[in-house]
Amino acid sequence: MSVSIIEYKPAVTLQRYVEFYWEGQFNTIHQPQLKLQVAPNGFVELIIHLSDLHCELPVSNGWSQSPDYTIIGLYTRPYEVHFNQLVTTFGIRFKPEGIYNLFGIPASVFSENYEDMELILGKEFREYCEQVRVSTDINQKVILSNQYLCKQLERNHPESTYLNRAAELIRNTNGVEKIDELPNRIYISLRQLQREFKQKIGVTPKQYYRIARLNDVNRMLEKNGHIEFTKIAHDCGYADQAHFIRDFKSIMGVNPTLFIKERHQYLVNIQRADSVEGKECA
Repeated sequence: MSVSIIEYKPAVTLQRYVEFYWEGQFNTIHQPQLKLQVAPNGFVELIIHLSDLHCELPVSNGWSQSPDYTIIGLYTRPYEVHFNQLVTTFGIRFKPEGIYNLFGIPASVFSENYEDMELILGKEFREYCEQVRVSTDINQKVILSNQYLCKQLERNHPESTYLNRAAELIRNTNGVEKIDELPNRIYISLRQLQREFKQKIGVTPKQYYRIARLNDVNRMLEKNGHIEFTKIAHDCGYADQAHFIRDFKSIMGVNPTLFIKERHQYLVNIQRADSVEGKECA
């Protein structure tokens, strides 16, 4: 296995905004160049590189080493990443609406792209990241992250909004929640919801729903290996098998049969954290 990822729960207070923390090792078998297609998962990733060895991400004229502290936005199609040596990281997987709640920055700023988060957040953020880098204890990294993010929470005083409720409903309904039914659940018009999604998250509710449903598909495949497509279509809320295959290919770029065959070429990480129990902010 060329990739190892371990997940950790954030503080209870942060779980509205953060899916989990994670510790990752990539190219653990030291291939000359490991190329992976990263599957869309509907989240925003902050990646803190723990050494001077980084991954390479695409730029307009080729490939570039990723920044020390990289924020990767919400993608709607797979993107490629290269690992030329062992790369070790500590990451934070943000719910896309959570980025705005914590930092006042809409996830739409990073859509289909990545940025140097130090340039955006400045000195205090850099100091937090430097503390994470020098710490050799994963529990301490989690504590530092809880403290830093809880401080942001105290500053911004975010309130629960219909955007938060709608995004959480989409993620947690296993493809059953229909977009047209959301306004009745959160008491807002579909047009308002669509506008807020585009402004704060960067995609429409329907696009986000399709990505969330793809996560459900990948969870089923991860748990059961190859599984009948008719069962996937039924369990994940597709109209039929043909609709499932067509939707899968439109996002992933390949049909599900080829994806299963070439699964080792994809980085698919959609499990929920259960390694460490979250605690309240101190």
